Amino acid sequence: MNFEAIMDYDISLPVLEDLDGYKELIYVLPSSDESQKEALERMAGYFKKEFRYDHLQYCKENHSENCIGILFAERAMDIVKDEDEYHYPNRVVGGACFGKKESGEFFLDWVWLHPFSRNHKKLSSNWPKFQKKFGQFTVTAPLSAHMASFLKKYEQQAQLSVPHVLQSNNTSYSQP
Repeated sequence: MNFEAIMDYDISLPVLEDLDGYKELIYVLPSSDESQKEALERMAGYFKKEFRYDHLQYCKENHSENCIGILFAERAMDIVKDEDEYHYPNRVVGGACFGKKESGEFFLDWVWLHPFSRNHKKLSSNWPKFQKKFGQFTVTAPLSAHMASFLKKYEQQAQLSVPHVLQSNNTSYSQP
């Protein structure tokens, strides 16, 4: 058995404990804590591995003003300290990045959720929040089958306004 191949698929989810409460979404900006940027970079690494990209979609050292990262989080109840009523650990279960074009419009460059967190409405329940924050944004192609299905499903149900898909993204906001 090739254990190196098995280890390549390990997914370790970071826990953020310094957020003053439980958060479902954590926005990662250039001024954000290093731990949040590292968590976002780790999610970008999992995205890269799963979709066999040749580069990271987000690199913490190159986080520019044109990039707003998003961490999807859940309560890490398995590590709550009973004796501390102010202990709020947040386990990061996914990430995404929005980029800003020169025109000021936003685009969703990538989204990755842990396989166990998919199909739990993490994206659909937060989609209206993204639309409120980023306006009528576009989505960068290529799309995974899951993302294409997500966009098609919600367009048909008219529950969410579905953005147009960009065929390519020439804007570099986080790469060296």
